Parts: sequence; structure tokens; C-alpha cells
Amino acid sequence: MNEWPLLIFTISIQAAIGGTFMLWVFQFINRRKDLNLFSLFKLPLIVIGILSVVGLAASFAHLGTPTNALNTIRHVGSSWMSREILVTGTFIGLAVLNVTWLFYHKKVLPWLLIVTALVGFVDVYCMAAIYTHSLIGPWHSVNTFLSFYGTTLILGAVLAVTLLTTSLYKKGIEIEAKQFLKIGLSTALAGFGLHILGTALYTPEATEIIIVSSSISASVMATYKVITGIRWVISILGVSLLGYLTLSSYRKSYTILTIVTLLVFVLSEGMSRYVFYLLGS
Repeated sequence: MNEWPLLIFTISIQAAIGGTFMLWVFQFINRRKDLNLFSLFKLPLIVIGILSVVGLAASFAHLGTPTNALNTIRHVGSSWMSREILVTGTFIGLAVLNVTWLFYHKKVLPWLLIVTALVGFVDVYCMAAIYTHSLIGPWHSVNTFLSFYGTTLILGAVLAVTLLTTSLYKKGIEIEAKQFLKIGLSTALAGFGLHILGTALYTPEATEIIIVSSSISASVMATYKVITGIRWVISILGVSLLGYLTLSSYRKSYTILTIVTLLVFVLSEGMSRYVFYLLGS
């Protein structure tokens, strides 16, 4: 599997997109409360900015040089890759602008957050469309779209919960923390619902790899099934941890547990994306 830069790119950017959306959700439901969003959003927005830059670096690693990206973007009218590069660049620019605005004006700009998130959701569509319009048969499925949006919701929710609720609890803002935990859990479950629906609609055994003009090899299918099985076990562990954090009042090791939960979900979604690229290798 030689698509590690693409795996890092898609996972990083989708986590950043989902995280931006969840931050907007938090400020929206608490818009009438006197919360110091500058203090609360500093770390989350910095992390989202870093993830965006990591995704950008990974995309350059895949394309070779920034010049190749500029050459590719010329075909925006006919190429999904060109559209994806343009929209991804727009999202990254907006993500950096959110951080700049926050530190320069010491406040959050809600409309900029939601515009950034909406551009991000369009970006996820463009990412998925590249694969559904490729010559790789196993990617020609609605599962590609559902999987990409599922990962965006899951990682975005858990990332925001990890970075935001820890700070809320430390500041004694418990009601809002518990409320956001419930929203995060619901969003992550919605993301898993998309994964499950996509899996139900997807039967790789019946799909051929058009570019090779042969069916998926037995060894690839065996690896696919093993990793997929392990991935779902890890996913269940992640949901259980997030559920525990949401329902439990025990806060002594809360920060450590949230970080562990985030790492479990990153591993789970990374394995999901690995088998996605494995089927196209």
C-alpha cells in the first residue's frame, strides 16, 4: 500500500473539518451565555490549523511539488482533483484565518467558523468524488461518500470533545461540558451510522478492479476482512469510552481518558482508510 500521504491527508483534513463544525455547534448552542470563547477556542483552533497544514504537507508529498498542484488546478472545470485542490486550499486558508482572527481580535467570529465548516463539507464531497470517478472498481460506490463523511463526523466530534471539554471542566463549566459531551457522542454515533450504512451497501467481493481487469485477489480480500474486523472491535471500544466519559461523573483521569479515546478513534478511522486504499492497490 503506497498511499500513506493520501491517508494522512484525508484523515487530517477531515478531522479538521469536523472539528471546525463542532466548535461552531458549541458556540451556537451557548451563544446567549457569557463564555470566554477566546480562552476556550485557542487550543482547538490551533490544533485544527496544525492538522490543516499537516494535510497540506501530505498532499504535496503525494503530488510531488506545489508546482504540480498549480498545474493540476488549471482543469477545475473538468477534473474532480482540480476542484478538490481548490476547495482544500480554500478550507485551509479559512482555517488559518480563524486562528489569526482569534488571536488578533481576541474573539471568535461565528459566521467565519460556519463558512469554514461548510467549505470543508464541500471539500469532503470533492475528495470522495475523485475516487468514485476513478478507474478503480471498488471505489465506485456510495460507500466512499458515506465513509468520508462518517470519518469527518467521528474524528471532528471526538477531537472537539477532547480539546474543549477538558478545558471546560478545568474552568468549572460543567453543565456546558456535559451537554457538549452528549452532542459529541451523538455526532460520533451518526458518523458510525454512515459507516454501517455504507458497509451494508458495499460488497467488494462482487466488484472488479477495472484498472487491472481482474477481480480482487484472495490475499487482498483476506487482509481486508481481518483489518475490517479488528477495526470494528476498536471502534466499539472507542464508542464505549466516549459513552463512559459522557455518562460518568468520575473526573480524576478525565484528560487522560479523552486523549486515549481520541487515539483509539484515530486508529480505528486510520484502519478504515487503510483498507479503502488497500482495495484500490
